[in-house]
Amino acid sequence: MVTKNSQFRFYQKGLGLPAAIFVIVIMALLSIAVNLLVQQNAQSFEEEINLTRAFYAAESGAGFAMNRIFPPEEYPTYTNGNCPNTPADVYNFTQDGLNQCSAAVTCESVTIPPVTGTTYATITSVGTCGDVVRTVQIRTVF
Repeated sequence: MVTKNSQFRFYQKGLGLPAAIFVIVIMALLSIAVNLLVQQNAQSFEEEINLTRAFYAAESGAGFAMNRIFPPEEYPTYTNGNCPNTPADVYNFTQDGLNQCSAAVTCESVTIPPVTGTTYATITSVGTCGDVVRTVQIRTVF
């Protein structure tokens, strides 16, 4: 004797198991993709912070050179007011925010005699934080 319940089992094709496996595979792929995106975002964020730190290190080095050329009124004996064409001055920062960053600063003066004999100073400051490098260049007139 065939009952209604056994007839129902006869018509089942087993769609539940393949559907569950399909959903599990899709969810696993989705979680892997989200994990990769989060890792890339973290790397981008860290690099962006180092780019900003390297820029501020270079800017600080350029500021030190400008103070050497044009000393503040409070420090008239700070320097002789010229641009020394010497090897790069290297500043290693230890303050919070610029810790383990450095700036290499060079200064080059050029006189343009044909017109007015004006002397220009070009300050180049290269800031480095880790493997990231930023350069700031300033040109000023004596």
